[in-house]
Amino acid sequence: KEDDGEADSAAAIVRKVVPETDDPSLPTLTPRVWILGTLLCVFGAAVSQLFFFKSNAPSFSSFFIILIAHPLGKWMDRLLPDSLRRGAWDKKEHMLVGILAGSGASAAYAGEIISVQDLYYHSDLGNFGGLLLLLSTQLIGFGLSGLTYRFLVRPTQMLWPSQLVTVTLYETLHGGKKDQRSSDSSQMRFFRRAFLAIFSWQFLPAVVFPGLSSIAILCILNNRSWIMRTLGSGYNGFGWFVGSLDWSVVGQVGPLYTPWFAQCSYLAGTAINIWIVAPLLYFSNWWNAQDYDSPLAAHLYNATAGRLNVHEILNADLSLNEARYAEVGPLRLTPYFALTYGVSFAVLTSVLTSVALWHWDDIRAALSSRTGDSTDVHVEIVERNYLPVPSSHYAVIFGLNLLAAIVLLAFYPQLQLPTWGLLLSLSLALVCLIPIGIISAITNTTIGLNVLTEFVAGFIWPGKPIANICFKVYGYMCLLQSLDLTSDMKLGLYMHVPPRDLFVCQCYGTAVGSVVNFLLIRGVIAAKRPYLDGSIADPTQQWDGRKPEIFYSASVIWGLIGGFLLGALLPLVPWYIYKRTGKPFWKQISVPLVLHGAIAPPQTPMNVLIPGFIVSFLSQFWALRYHTRWFEKYAYVLSSALDAGTSVQAIVIYILGISSFWEWWGNSSIDVEHCVPGS
Repeated sequence: KEDDGEADSAAAIVRKVVPETDDPSLPTLTPRVWILGTLLCVFGAAVSQLFFFKSNAPSFSSFFIILIAHPLGKWMDRLLPDSLRRGAWDKKEHMLVGILAGSGASAAYAGEIISVQDLYYHSDLGNFGGLLLLLSTQLIGFGLSGLTYRFLVRPTQMLWPSQLVTVTLYETLHGGKKDQRSSDSSQMRFFRRAFLAIFSWQFLPAVVFPGLSSIAILCILNNRSWIMRTLGSGYNGFGWFVGSLDWSVVGQVGPLYTPWFAQCSYLAGTAINIWIVAPLLYFSNWWNAQDYDSPLAAHLYNATAGRLNVHEILNADLSLNEARYAEVGPLRLTPYFALTYGVSFAVLTSVLTSVALWHWDDIRAALSSRTGDSTDVHVEIVERNYLPVPSSHYAVIFGLNLLAAIVLLAFYPQLQLPTWGLLLSLSLALVCLIPIGIISAITNTTIGLNVLTEFVAGFIWPGKPIANICFKVYGYMCLLQSLDLTSDMKLGLYMHVPPRDLFVCQCYGTAVGSVVNFLLIRGVIAAKRPYLDGSIADPTQQWDGRKPEIFYSASVIWGLIGGFLLGALLPLVPWYIYKRTGKPFWKQISVPLVLHGAIAPPQTPMNVLIPGFIVSFLSQFWALRYHTRWFEKYAYVLSSALDAGTSVQAIVIYILGISSFWEWWGNSSIDVEHCVPGS
């Protein structure tokens, strides 16, 4: 059967990376886990939330947490008395520290509601309301994760490719399989060399030669031509012939671990839209495309193509002032941005159709599966040696946070969202959870509900922007957090960590991170309000409200509906041709990924397209096919080293305050791409 072949292929990939042995006696929830995990969680949440308000700041990578936790764990090995050590520092403890810290080491999505209300709508939820909002949105999705285990974790073909890179890093740091010491030693040497090489190299594109981040060939050849500038810019144009020698750019698409078929589908969608469709719209001046200040802009515009000040069309209670809106004229978007909204709806309906066509047998098999009947060695190890998380735990997490959300909406009417609206947003997340999870587990691409929830809320509550963003946050975060825990459950399966310990660490880390996020949001807004709300410009160019402003603008858009039917029908084309011809090529085309890639810009600059494809080809096609032994031994090690080195280097640059280098051709003060005349 085809499904058996897919499972065998997935099992072969996992077998090359993940050890098939386990030591149940290794300690897990030790004092080291709680101390290190909490400290790194607090640090990561603070740094990430601080970076959220910065104009240009690095992300707080999970690889940084893993790397910094390892020497600290060894140090605590020597520091703590025997009564607290409970054995030597081991990879299971290390993984739980990474899970605990990583769960909270991010800027909470709901923090944007607090920021937007405070900065732009001048409305304050207070300390209790703000904390309740962050905690409920961050934790409610965990309650649905109990539904995903048999569909998204147990099946072998649900790989979660990025977690294989994480497993490789843990195994490399801890010596890997005992019967392969020489191999593991060579992998560790390879990791160190690659880590040091990329750490050193990244100082060039980050500081000395920023032009390496986006090498705009057409602009370099002739930046006096507006056509060459528009076609050639990777940041503000269509990215024709743009390259990059910056791993923080190239690594965005996961080129060393994302499956080749998935990468091709995603990048093909991006290329078709940004290299063909978007230029045709722009140069034909469709919908007066050339009237706007940028061909790919995601801003809101008024009837004269000027930037729209949303304050002008809102009443004091944050509802739409229809009379003022009629004077200003209808809200306008660039043709490209309008197109991406339509395609966003097609993405979601294509996911549902694709999963029904290609993965219905997987779902049916998962529904009929029972504990103990798996042929996956890692499932057998975990289910034989460790207790599962009881369903009641998931129910309690979901129930408590649902109650918290209901209380929040009842006592804070300025959020504008009725209780039945909350239930509707959670229902959307529940319906899409398994289909989107299957796509994410197989292709390493997670498709969010942000656009769908904006549309639904805008249709039901027109003129109520806060209701829109609350509906969006609850629906989007419920799905995202559920899949995050599910992905970590797969990592725990690969690492043979007790599921209950993993669940506790993720919930605890998320709660701690939410509290820290809230404190930082309050502190930064209080200290930097004039810079963040745009009253005055920060002379250092470090602080701005760009991210909250984008979220704010999105709260008044509710989109187009034409993409729904298109997305539902498109997956039928490759499926039908495959059934008629039997050619494997058609099975490799993922319509959801093609459409998802098509809407990547402007959030993803186009300097990633060509270098991302080249590295993916060299890794997932050429090396895998013609240098299989090298690929199996070093590909994931290389990916973890490059990602970790880049993350650590970005943090170091930021901490040291290295923000500029002397001006020269490769570091133009006007435009590093040289797409502005005179640069």
